[in-house]
Amino acid sequence: MYKNEMMKNLEILEKRLGYFFKNIKLLQQALIHRSYAHEAGVISNERLEFLGDAVLELAIRTFLFEKEPKLTEGELSRLKAFLVEETTLAEVACSLGLSEFLWLGKGEKGTESILADTLEAVIAAIYLDSDFTTVKKLIKKLFNPWFIKVYQGDYRDYKTELQNILQSRYKLLPTYRILKINGPDHDRIFQVGVFIKNELWGKGEGKSRKKAEQNAAKQALQRLKI
Repeated sequence: MYKNEMMKNLEILEKRLGYFFKNIKLLQQALIHRSYAHEAGVISNERLEFLGDAVLELAIRTFLFEKEPKLTEGELSRLKAFLVEETTLAEVACSLGLSEFLWLGKGEKGTESILADTLEAVIAAIYLDSDFTTVKKLIKKLFNPWFIKVYQGDYRDYKTELQNILQSRYKLLPTYRILKINGPDHDRIFQVGVFIKNELWGKGEGKSRKKAEQNAAKQALQRLKI
């Protein structure tokens, strides 16, 4: 990619983020996957991803602590888990069109995992370029649709609910199995079944195995009339 074209792309991403870098090289590095770094002999975004994971988690924990003073530690942890899980991060990355800016090696696809990791790297880049207060405000803006889901109670951890009910009522645990995978490698759809004593109780689909498992558990709960 020529330098002018690369800089133009970074400017587009800055506008989408609503943040303009003092050190644009931080954003550039955040977009370099290890597959490209290995081919080109440059530094990947893995160290930024490591830092971004911690910055994001602290910001999310702070938001939930301030917004939900009546929730227990366990309830806060479940909401936090939803907000920082791979599927949610990939959805936020997709809302930014982050896949358009990835630097990937030959044959590599912008999977859900890669999108989630890259978002964490971008968050770290913003943190290093500014401060925690700035990146916290930006995270709040980017994650706002998912915070709304949490605050309105639209999110339920169906897997945990199903497991707790089965354990308390029947002393059983559910098991999950992949039934089918459809679509190309970069856009796969998982179909998962949840089994209770080897009997299929629910099916679910999703762009990740975790999402499909949640949907399968939801169907099983409906069958149990929960």
